[in-house]
Amino acid sequence: MRGQIVYISGHKESEKQAHEALTSFQKYKWNVELVKGITPSTLKDNNPKIIEKSRLHDFREQNLNRYLTKVSCATNNLQFFKRVVEADQPMAFIEHDAICIDYLDDYDFEDCLILNAEHVFRPPNKLAIQQFKDFVWPSFGIEDLPENFGLRYHKENAWKGAAMIPGTGAYALTPAGAKKMLLAVEKHGLDQSDFMINTANLRIQYINPSPVKFNKQNLSTSYGI
Repeated sequence: MRGQIVYISGHKESEKQAHEALTSFQKYKWNVELVKGITPSTLKDNNPKIIEKSRLHDFREQNLNRYLTKVSCATNNLQFFKRVVEADQPMAFIEHDAICIDYLDDYDFEDCLILNAEHVFRPPNKLAIQQFKDFVWPSFGIEDLPENFGLRYHKENAWKGAAMIPGTGAYALTPAGAKKMLLAVEKHGLDQSDFMINTANLRIQYINPSPVKFNKQNLSTSYGI
């Protein structure tokens, strides 16, 4: 599986972590490359179509810096969707603070596969909160998100109630999944990256044990630079 590690050019800690990520993935024979991420300073469309009553809509009204940062992150994922379709093969989206811990297998999944599921509700990830401290993935192998998965889209629009991907630190898409996401964005618009990748738009599965974990430090760059 091919993959891209997204980092912030000119941000020393992001660049450092990205190279640590690259080394770890190469160690386990993943076919990955570094890709400069879009930031507010390089964002070409700072007023894209966004889904109504969304988290991005709230940020646009309340915090311009956070809004532009989140739009930049969403655009990075949008560009990835397009790249998967063009490549016509499954690909992995990897953020700079990911660390690979296992060899790549031929994963058989339909649309979207969470690659770091074991670690998303643990420190240093931001989802390591009281709400999820007792959550345990119920199965091993590749499985659908469980019915009791608590991370749900809560905004009052077409996606309300759908299960969301637990962050975009490390996930894979098939061309079919990428096409579904492009259709969803075309129809409804963007939202925060991990909000718009939800089960109203495509099938989300996880792999356990997970081949990817987090770097020891969370730089929180998606919160606004």
